Amino acid sequence: MTKSLAKGHVPKVLVVDDDRFFLRQMVDILTGGGFDVEGVTGGVEALESLRDGQFDVLVTDIVMKDMSGIDLLREVRREDHLTPVICVSSVRSFDNVVDMIRNGASDFLSKPFDPGQLVSTVKSAFADYEVALEKEQIVARSDKWSRELLTLRQLGEASSKEMLQSLFKRTIEAVSDTLQVETASLMLMEGDHLRLVEALGLPEEVIGKATVPLGKGISGYVAETGKPLLINDINKHEKFRPSKFKAQYSTQSALCVPLSRGERVLGVLNANNKISGEAFTGSDRDLLVTMASQVAMSIDNARLFAGLEEKAEALERAHEELVRLDKDKTELILNISHELKTPLTSIIGFASLIPTLELTGETESLMQFLGFLENSASHLNYLVERILELFRLEAGRVPTQLEASAVAPGVGAALQKLTSMLGGRRTVMDMSGLEDVLFLRDSRLFTRAMELVLENAVKFSGTETSIEIGGRWHEVCPEVPRYALGNDPLKVPTGMAGWVQLTVRDHGKGMREKDIPLIFEKFKQLGDIMTEKPEGIGLGLSIARAIMERHYGSLWADLAPEGGTRLHFLFAGVRKMTS
Repeated sequence: MTKSLAKGHVPKVLVVDDDRFFLRQMVDILTGGGFDVEGVTGGVEALESLRDGQFDVLVTDIVMKDMSGIDLLREVRREDHLTPVICVSSVRSFDNVVDMIRNGASDFLSKPFDPGQLVSTVKSAFADYEVALEKEQIVARSDKWSRELLTLRQLGEASSKEMLQSLFKRTIEAVSDTLQVETASLMLMEGDHLRLVEALGLPEEVIGKATVPLGKGISGYVAETGKPLLINDINKHEKFRPSKFKAQYSTQSALCVPLSRGERVLGVLNANNKISGEAFTGSDRDLLVTMASQVAMSIDNARLFAGLEEKAEALERAHEELVRLDKDKTELILNISHELKTPLTSIIGFASLIPTLELTGETESLMQFLGFLENSASHLNYLVERILELFRLEAGRVPTQLEASAVAPGVGAALQKLTSMLGGRRTVMDMSGLEDVLFLRDSRLFTRAMELVLENAVKFSGTETSIEIGGRWHEVCPEVPRYALGNDPLKVPTGMAGWVQLTVRDHGKGMREKDIPLIFEKFKQLGDIMTEKPEGIGLGLSIARAIMERHYGSLWADLAPEGGTRLHFLFAGVRKMTS
């Protein structure tokens, strides 16, 4: 710990000389010069006296019986690099002087010397000693404050609700230690008043309870004005008077600074009663302002972090509720759809039996009505089947068996099964570059996805146009639109080493680019349902995308530069040579 000198301190000097005559003479001279002096007759005794650290200056003879002055100087410098050591000797040797300086002597006097010269030399050495002590204290305080700042910053960066109170406590400890005060407190703004949230040197029962109105007292004034306040003597202050609690300002000096972030005042930081009994200085105020700035930033960070935590928790709860509601909705739709299927099956079945019966009377009209009934029931059955298909996929109730197979044969086999639905349209397939590539797919589900995509292409392109089907290999995952990604990023499954992109392009009129994400939404159809009467119920591409999710892949669309719309499948794949 760095030594400090109280105000009015009388320099204490230790004189060492084995010549009792000279020892007495030097003690008397220095005592007469205003110093507090003790004398010893040897180096060993001098070291014993120096161990308590009370002496401010050491004056030693060089030639002594038990220990030379040079050896004594070396021993002192082993543990103390500040205390001035003045060497005196009747031996005027250049080598001795060099040796003294090298070992850290402050000055050298030759015997006999003028009394005034001795007093002057000791005074000069003590003045240098005071400056050295002050510098050492500044360095120590700076190091300490740097560590405190680092701690406060770490607390602020890692702040949460619990950490905030820890930050307050650490701040008060740092203020107390750094400024060496008996009382320190931190108050935060709450509406139109300040609340004491942490303190040292105040009764425990007031922490968290004591409040000060804005504008009242020193703290309220600083919070209202946002300006630091340093009071040297509160008894003489024109605005404030000592507290009724006399111990609050035992030194009559007070220091209070705002916790500011820009124009906002978050609270105040108070420091009272320096242990040394001295008044606060401008340096103390500047130091506390720096600390307050750091603390205010940490409080802001902590509150921001706490706010984000609360929002994240709220979002998580909302997400869980949405997942639950979505699951309930799926179950409800599945149940309703199943309930619809049973009567629909009966209606269709009995309607198909009626023509086989021997009927009499107006049978022609009856058959016509039966046709209407069968068509409507079949259409309703088709819609229910699609709804069931989509929600079974989303509920994970569709078994999936993924296998690696060659791309071109796999696509070709699916197209062969779907020829009838193309309405005579020509298909152009180009799988060049994918001859040695396998893609991971469930044959039945892949064919179904292709059917739904081709159904879409057929619906929006003329009979005279062709449908083009191409493929590309990607070593790394290509860019996929955000709307086509699930909650988790796409990952290549075990055993696969890249991606296969299949593209189906039609030559229809296309759509507005901003509408593209909408075509994958459930029950969403482009166009005005009141005026344009779009066909279907808007589930085809939703089902296709759900199938691709079962393949760990994706499905998205864009507009072809040459016209028409492109739908892109993305499957995990691998080249045969690396499989």
